[in-house]
Parts: sequence; C-alpha cells; structure tokens
Amino acid sequence: MVRRDLVSDFTGATECVSRLTVDGTEHASLALLGIEASEGAIAAPVLLQHTLRYVLSTEPKQRASYFKALLALSDLDLLRERVQAQAASLDGVPLGSGLTALERLSRTNFANVAVGLRELTGEKSEIHAEAGRLLVAESGRILKREFDSLNELVTALEQESQQRNDRAFPLTDFLSNPIESVPATPSLDKYADEIQRADELAASLLPVLTAVLGVPEFEHLDHPVDCPVCRTPKALTPDRIGDLRTLVRDNNHLLAAAGAATKALTDFRAQLRIWISSVRASVPKSGLWTVEREEEVSQASSDFGGAVPGLYIEARNQARSIASRAEDLVEIADRLDVVAETLLDLVARRRAIPDTIQISTDEIQRQTTILQEFVRGSEAAGKLRDVVEPVLRTRFSSEGTTELLALARALPGFVDEQYAIRQRAALALRLGRAAKIIKSAASAVLDARFAIMSGSITRWWASIRPEELVGFAGVKRRAAGAIFVNLVAALQADENTEVVERDALGVFSDSQLNALGLSTFLARAELVNSPFVFLDDPIPGSDGDHRLTFVQNTLGGLLDSGRQVIITTYDPKLAEYAHTMNESWDPITYDLALLNLVEGTEPIQTSDAFSRYMLQGEDGLSAPTAIGRRGACTAYRSAAERLAKQIVATNRSDAGTPTTVAEVERQAATLGELTPLVAPFTLSADEKGKWRVMPKILNPGNHDDDVPSTMDLKQIRGNLRKIHKAHKEKWGGRLAS
Repeated sequence: MVRRDLVSDFTGATECVSRLTVDGTEHASLALLGIEASEGAIAAPVLLQHTLRYVLSTEPKQRASYFKALLALSDLDLLRERVQAQAASLDGVPLGSGLTALERLSRTNFANVAVGLRELTGEKSEIHAEAGRLLVAESGRILKREFDSLNELVTALEQESQQRNDRAFPLTDFLSNPIESVPATPSLDKYADEIQRADELAASLLPVLTAVLGVPEFEHLDHPVDCPVCRTPKALTPDRIGDLRTLVRDNNHLLAAAGAATKALTDFRAQLRIWISSVRASVPKSGLWTVEREEEVSQASSDFGGAVPGLYIEARNQARSIASRAEDLVEIADRLDVVAETLLDLVARRRAIPDTIQISTDEIQRQTTILQEFVRGSEAAGKLRDVVEPVLRTRFSSEGTTELLALARALPGFVDEQYAIRQRAALALRLGRAAKIIKSAASAVLDARFAIMSGSITRWWASIRPEELVGFAGVKRRAAGAIFVNLVAALQADENTEVVERDALGVFSDSQLNALGLSTFLARAELVNSPFVFLDDPIPGSDGDHRLTFVQNTLGGLLDSGRQVIITTYDPKLAEYAHTMNESWDPITYDLALLNLVEGTEPIQTSDAFSRYMLQGEDGLSAPTAIGRRGACTAYRSAAERLAKQIVATNRSDAGTPTTVAEVERQAATLGELTPLVAPFTLSADEKGKWRVMPKILNPGNHDDDVPSTMDLKQIRGNLRKIHKAHKEKWGGRLAS
C-alpha cells in the first residue's frame, strides 16, 4: 500500500510538502519498489490532465530543463555548476595567520622582503628553505647585523622587541603566572594501623635489630658471640638470633608501612617546595618593585598620558595585593613543611602519630582558590595592556621589527598558505577548462539523446495518430540548446510532396498538442524504464476520434512492453474500449463512485459481469431521449438480475448446499422471478422493498410503456451499488460467480 499525503500546499514561494508511506512506514522515495523518481514535473510516472501539455506550454528555459531532466542530463548541468562554484570559491579563501603577517610586513621598512616572499614558488620544502634564507639575508641587511639561522633571527628579534617595549613601558611586569596544583595530602593510614598493632619498644628497635641480623657472620651462627650493640659477652646465641629473626619477621608489615610513609612524606615536601616556587613565580614583577623602579615607571605612564597613569596605579596596587596574598600562602606552606618534617622524625623512630600532629591541605587549598579567583577577577593589568600596546605598536610600526618577528614565527603557516595559493590558482585554471569541456560535451550528449528521444516520441505519436499528413519531426536544440529547445512538426500537403518542418507549438491543433504531450510522457517512461505509468484521461473527451487508436495501438504497446498501466477517465467509452480490447490481459476495472459525502469516493470493482452491466448503464443514464434511457434500463435490469443470482448462490453455498450462479439462473432467469428468491437473504428492512420496486421501474424500459426518468434511474443505480457493497462486506469482499 503506497500512500502520499499532502502536508502543505504549494504557495509560490515554497514547494509543496508531502509524506510518503509504504505499508504504513515513512520513506523518502520509492526506490525500494524499483521506482526512481526524477525532478520537477516528471518526478513520478504519472500524467495528469493538467500536466498533459506542460512541456508544450511552459517557458523555453523550463522546457530545456524539462528535457534535460527527462533525458537524465540534469546531472551534467549540476556537475558544471558545481565545478564553476568550486572555482569561484577558490578566490574567496580568507587570509591565514601567515599571509596576514606578510600583509602587515608589507607596510613597514621590510616591504621588499614581503615582495620577495610573495613571488616564491615550488614545492613546500623549496618555499620554506628559500623563505627562511630570504628572511635572514634581507633582515640582516636592513638591521645591519648578520644572522646565521632563522632561529637566531627570531631570538634576536624577541629580545630586541621585549627590551624596546620594556624600555618604553614594562607591560610584562604586570602579568601573573599560573600556580601549580596544591600537592595531595600524604596517606599515613597504613603506618598508623601497623604501629598500633606493634609493640612500641620493639618497633623502635626494629631498625637496629634488622641491621644486626644483616651481619653476614650471624647468618649461620652456631655458638654464642658478643653483642655488637651493647658489647655484652656471649649475649648472642643461636637461639637468641632465631628469636630476633622471628620478632623482625612478625613486624615486616610495619617496616613496609614505615617505608611507604617515609616516601610519601618525602615526596610531599619536595612537591611542596616546587609549589612554593610556583606561588612566588606567579607574583607579577611589579608587585616586588623597589621605590625607585616604581617612580621610573610612573614617569613613563605620565608620558603616555590619557588613561594610562590611572590604570598604572590600579595595576600596580593589584600586583602588590597578589604579592601579599602569595606571601601568606608561602607562610602556610612553610608551616605544613614543618609538620611533615616532624612526622618524618616520628616514622623514623617508629613512634605513633598523635592526633595533634596531622597534615591538612584544606586551608592552603582554600586560600589558593581565593588568590586564583582574585587574579582572574582583576582586570587592571588587561586594561592597561589594551591601552598601551596599540600605542607601542604605532610608535614602532615604521620599524617593522614586530611584524618581522610575527612573520618569522608564522613561517610554517605562511609556507602552507603560499603553496596553497599556487595550488588553488592552478586548480582554478583546470576547473575553468573542465567547465568548458563539460558544457561542450553536454551539448553533444544532448543531441545524441534527442535523437533517441525523438524516435521514441515519433513512435508513440504514430500509435495515437497513424497515417496523418501532420507528423512529428523530433526534438532539436536551438542555438546552444542551453535555454531553447524546439519541438518540430513535419507537414505535408499529400503523401507525395516534400516534408516541411515548422515549430510544432505554432502549427499543431489542440488535439495534436495533447497527443504530442502524451507521446513525450510515454517516451520518458520508456527511457527510464518505469515499471508502471498512470494516465489521467490521456485522450480528452473532445478528441473521441482517437479513442480506438489509443486503446489498440498505444495501450497495447505499453502492455506488450511489460508495464502496468493505470488509467482514470470520465469517458465511459474509453473505459469500455480499453477493457474489451485488452481482455487477454485480464484487466481490473473500478468505478469511482461518491456514494456517501462523509465517507468520500469509493472504488467499486467493475471487472465482473455485475460491474460491466453497471458501467454500460452509464452511457444512457443522462440521455435526454427515451431511446437513450431505454438502454440504461436494460443494463441496470441485467445488473440487478446478476446481483440477485450471486446473493442467492452465495447464501445457499454457505448454508451447506453448494450452488453456482448458473444453477440459480436455471431456476429463475428474470428479475421478477428472482425477487422472491433473494428476499430471505436481504440485510435490512428497506432492502426487501428495493428489490420489489426494481422490476416495476426497470421492466417498462423494455416495452412500449414510459421509460423511467434519469432521476429514477440514478436512484436505482445507487440502490444497486449499496446492496452490492453491503453483501460483499458481509462475505469478505467476494460473492459467488
């Protein structure tokens, strides 16, 4: 079940939006069914009445786009447009850091260096080597100094720039450096647990005992010897050595814990000293100035004038505050170091750690956070830099040393950008040539496709309008063919005269233009190998002379090609011709009837005998003469008789007596005879009355009596449709045949 719902309609400014579902699941296209949609007016293999002559009535540019899409050539135009857009985009690449530095350098005393760098070509390695050589040589010539390498040049420029700026105004002295992270608190829990389990006196002697047991002579002692510690004669016996080994072995965990604690405390003190150094280094130099240096810089700030003196005082006070807070942090850290030293001594002597001696970094962490937030929140140094730097840059802009330093630092980026510029220029040339080649090739492909297209259109045209002196001569480009495409007609006075070609839109009649639009659509379906086509009144009612040729030749050709064809039409003759002429294909027909305004249009299958009779009745339903309506009477009576036989046969078979329509017909052939048989199987109270009244209305149509009016016939038609629908629904959509 394929369904497409309109979400929002076309507004002129925006296209319509729809939602496609296949078996209830939303999809972006019908590709899973093998249906590849194109663009624009031919997005689907569906030809509606209002698009029958789209290609003929649209403006020339749209017609060219239509045929390019029709012939699967839109991708060539799209490719060319993208190639051109890509070429245009190469010119709009913004300058990177390297070229920006080069641009600034070109406005200084080093302008000749910038000119030389712009002219460099070759591979990246070649550009880099030549650029470095050029910078070193030209910079040395202008600065009247010799440099052995680019690194030496950069170092010299950095020193000179810093010294020059510091002489003018020491901005770097107001900068704060980051502080290292506060060292983590050393863990002494393991040592504390082990020292509690051990005898304190024994624990304190463990280092001595371990050293004694480490004497090689005591490893295999077999006789008493003097104690090496207290010198007691014959105090160490083999048994005593064994006891000592047992004591040490029992306290090995304490030894390991003491070693770990010693290492943790030693590492903490080392990290603490590093952290103290970072705290002191974080203080801006201006926070430690002497009175003489402060007066010197104060005078420099006065020389700058404007807001500089006030910002200088604010930044200096800020630096002093940072220095004071940093010194408080150092004092806290020094106290922590003393605690750590005390703990090391206790561990070395294998003493328990009292609760009064503990290392806690909470206070130092809190004070560090406060200092960091203070530094981040202080804007005086930044404001001072923002005011002073532009002045310094202006004062020394003519020298160019700052710009030269910036370019030297950004040399790798400049090399990449310079190489990319050359590559983009070469690529732009290639893309321009490619766009021209694609345009020329597209015209050649278009001509070749037009030849194929023209043959297909001509064949379908001949199937609709055979043996006419007015024919179709093909689709042809006019001039370059990018904007104008002509549909050419072939005219002859008779079969023996020479063919004259004219613009089809100027000489074809409405009927011929409709046929040309249909032929073009069918050629498109053939070219893209569409598995089905949907045609909405392909032969207008005003062109009845070509119903039969369409049904026999065109429709037959479509079916022979293996395509499913769906046709909707208001023309009953076209529907009947199409069904009858192609019965070998077992066509399925439906009557789209508006039986209920609330429920909407209902499709009623008319492929069976009942449906065919109902369709035949449409021809004379609205006839103004009695003769015309008499045919409708006959058709509707036949439809009623057929429906009654189907209802009776279906109900008898369901009751256990298999019955066919033919068997019912042998029992009762006419409507009057069938009415009593169908009465027991009616589904509503009024249905029985409708069956009884139908013979009275329809039978006079076959005699000399008055023929029913159109209104009566429409009422009978509606009754038959409702009865047929109700009984089909009861029996699951099928009645006996």
